[in-house]
Amino acid sequence: MKVGYIGLGALGGPIARRIAQSGFALTVYDLSAAAIDANAEPGVGKAASPIAVAEACDTLCVCVRTDADVVDVVAEGALFEALGPGGLFVIHSTIAPELCESLAVQAHAYGVSVIDCGVSGGSPAALDGKLSIFAGGEAEAIARVTPLLDCLGTFRHLGPVGRGMQGKLLNNLISIANYGMSAHILDLGEHLGFDRAQLHDMLMAGSAQSFALRVVPGFVQPERLENMRTLLGKDVAHARHLADPDLPAMKALIPAAQSMIDLLAARQAKAG
Repeated sequence: MKVGYIGLGALGGPIARRIAQSGFALTVYDLSAAAIDANAEPGVGKAASPIAVAEACDTLCVCVRTDADVVDVVAEGALFEALGPGGLFVIHSTIAPELCESLAVQAHAYGVSVIDCGVSGGSPAALDGKLSIFAGGEAEAIARVTPLLDCLGTFRHLGPVGRGMQGKLLNNLISIANYGMSAHILDLGEHLGFDRAQLHDMLMAGSAQSFALRVVPGFVQPERLENMRTLLGKDVAHARHLADPDLPAMKALIPAAQSMIDLLAARQAKAG
């Protein structure tokens, strides 16, 4: 398997490194030369463009930030043409399930199969091969990409194209809702006169402990506010389309998740 990777950011970079360390032939591309150098591994090829990556591989992974970035990379099908018949296009970016479906239709005309693989766990898990992977696609394509996914972590084939991204959005929706509740409980405690750091330590020592409560203090640091608001806000926007907004589950989850986005926006405005 010749693998290509486009997008070497906070998650894509470690995933690409894990792929290279697992012995796969790998060619990478990122808009940032610094990102390429920061994730350099022995023997990894560096391409000059996304099309050049596609020409050098049979399995092409993408982990760029937004839906629009994925569309730009595909370049109206030019990327699929360069990848060629039998190619696999693996989406690690968190994007709309409907976009995954439309890309699959577009790719089919070039003989390329699309697999949407939402990933969860963060950079350390990526480097250790311990990601949780939500996969959607045709069974034959999933079978061909299994050796690659196995090196990255534990994956489940959840159904056709788009299903993997739905699973990832469910994961992110509950995570963001929990971030919001965790940030607000610390705000409430501070309002009541508690020392924020001391309260956080005590909550983490009791039944309130959670991943969200552990990480949320870092999410609300001034230097991270804009980036976190953009990334989490994108996921909440996509999650709004998962089901009828009047569904009881949606009426509970969406406002809880939106509370985190609103909190980040308020702190960003206050920070100036």
